[in-house]
Amino acid sequence: MIKQDVHSLALLAWLIASGDEGEPVATGADRGRAPLSLRERNKLRTRRSLLDAALEIFTEQGFGSASVEAIAARAGASKVTVYSYFPSGREELFRQLYDEINTELLDRALALWGASEGLVDRVTALARALLEIGARPLVGRFYSIDDPALEAALDPVRGHASGTFRQLISAELGRCRDAGELSSTADPDALARLLVGASRAALTEVARRPERAGELLEAFADLVRGLLGDADDAGADAPGAY
Repeated sequence: MIKQDVHSLALLAWLIASGDEGEPVATGADRGRAPLSLRERNKLRTRRSLLDAALEIFTEQGFGSASVEAIAARAGASKVTVYSYFPSGREELFRQLYDEINTELLDRALALWGASEGLVDRVTALARALLEIGARPLVGRFYSIDDPALEAALDPVRGHASGTFRQLISAELGRCRDAGELSSTADPDALARLLVGASRAALTEVARRPERAGELLEAFADLVRGLLGDADDAGADAPGAY
């Protein structure tokens, strides 16, 4: 079984501390702040209702129908309210929605990675976190969407999670290769890109058919074992029921 060394722990700590692209995430100090006022809680509820309304309309009718007017009506708010929370309009709203899912995904993925032992289990843990997102009906369909109309709006936040996954996998593969624990001679970054691409393809399928999540996670684990050889001395346990 491969044990995490200083380099792996350092990389994981940096990613947790910095978020996806160096942005700070919540710390213990943040969580220790005074309770929110009623006004602050109401603002958070309004923002949440706008994001939820946008997600519902997008998955039901597509980006073209997700106008500011439609989002406001679904949330029981006014257009003025939408623009007060999202000054750039629906593009900013969808960008923040996507980034919110990114943050949730990364938090879950890094927690699973840190709790896993062995190369196969750690790589599979990242796919597990991604497929958990995909299996959620509205969230999965939005997060896996490939809509040219959304490309410009989402460009600043798209690819952050995939990039973090590639960094983690590539660094771990490089460490295992240097330690003589990896039978594959392929470039670690190339392998990482292949594995992340496979997990994204599985996400797209799970977003359409959530019941396939467990089956595809098992298949992904088999793919990892096949590509990486016998890196884990004791082998990896099956991912288990999804």
